[in-house]
Amino acid sequence: MRCKVASIVSEELSVDPAIVSFLRQHGAQSYFRTVCELVDACFPEAIRLDVALQEDPDESGRVQVVLYATLPERYPDDWLHAARCRFHERLVEEVPLSHCPLFALLIDFASE
Repeated sequence: MRCKVASIVSEELSVDPAIVSFLRQHGAQSYFRTVCELVDACFPEAIRLDVALQEDPDESGRVQVVLYATLPERYPDDWLHAARCRFHERLVEEVPLSHCPLFALLIDFASE
């Protein structure tokens, strides 16, 4: 599966087969694309996006698709707060609440 994230990567984001299987099992392939597009829209300054399948350390048996957005090292705190708010507001508007727990967004910062 590929997810187009135009401003973050020059090519489409390639996704591990285990993630594709997980998304298919939960009927969440189209929601994954939506979440990638939300990251792109809410964090236009992101320079990289990585995706991993990860067990939730707080809840046994719960697995999530974790998106790691890498921002410039000197990304202003107020921009980060505003972008996170926009992302979460749009996430619950555009992805059914039953599927939201399948996804997590973590922010990394690039070293200069």
